Amino acid sequence: MSFRRAFTLIELLVVIAIIAILAALLFPVFAQAKVSAKTAVCVMNMRQINMALFLYRDDHDDTWAPASNATNIGGGAPPQHPWIGFDNSNTGLSGGWWGNPIYPARTKPRQGMIDPYLKNWDVRVCPMKPASWQLAVAYSWFNGAYGSSYYSVNPKARGNEYGPGVKTNTYGSRGFFEATGINDSEMDEPAETLVAWEHGGRAPVCNFLQPDNWFDSPPRNQSLIDHFHFLHREGAVTIWGDGHTKRVTYSQLKRPWFSVRKDIYQ
Repeated sequence: MSFRRAFTLIELLVVIAIIAILAALLFPVFAQAKVSAKTAVCVMNMRQINMALFLYRDDHDDTWAPASNATNIGGGAPPQHPWIGFDNSNTGLSGGWWGNPIYPARTKPRQGMIDPYLKNWDVRVCPMKPASWQLAVAYSWFNGAYGSSYYSVNPKARGNEYGPGVKTNTYGSRGFFEATGINDSEMDEPAETLVAWEHGGRAPVCNFLQPDNWFDSPPRNQSLIDHFHFLHREGAVTIWGDGHTKRVTYSQLKRPWFSVRKDIYQ
């Protein structure tokens, strides 16, 4: 008669310990791989948004989509028409903007200016954003209506820093912002001009670094860093005036990137 040798308790404990060690080593790798995959999806989505901006420009005499304008479509929709669509009737009018894209939609989203050029709703959203948010993207909102301590150092920049969708910006009689877009020929260095980036805020625009006095090294303010790095690992996916898309870290940012005009920095 033969007997099969069983594992001893010590051997079983050793095997369990090895499995636990391997799991501890591999699970973070799997988690990072998942994050990387979601970042890749976000890059693809941002490319679609950039392409939609280009198609809008091509259909409107080489004029970039304004960040916001006044178009009353009735049916209870707010008269403010955003560059990208979301339910902008979900919170009412506040601070120059109807609605809030980081609050859930309550009704059907209002179509944005570039929406006819987007394949579907999903390409607007980063898979890393909070589930309750409608959007996590912002058009450059650097514009001449805002002040900055930087202008005491460089007076030529006062009133002349603006993104492609905010050549002019007025606070209209109806209580919300109305902007105009640039002609494409006015963009000095498209490959060095930030058009839009990931964002979480009460409007689908952002000029979070305009008020501060800085040029080639952004302020070491943790709230500003967190604002830019809130979705991905130490960086944000950005889109540019020449059509390229890339991940950028906060420390890489340069002030001239946010402005269509570059001659004001010479």
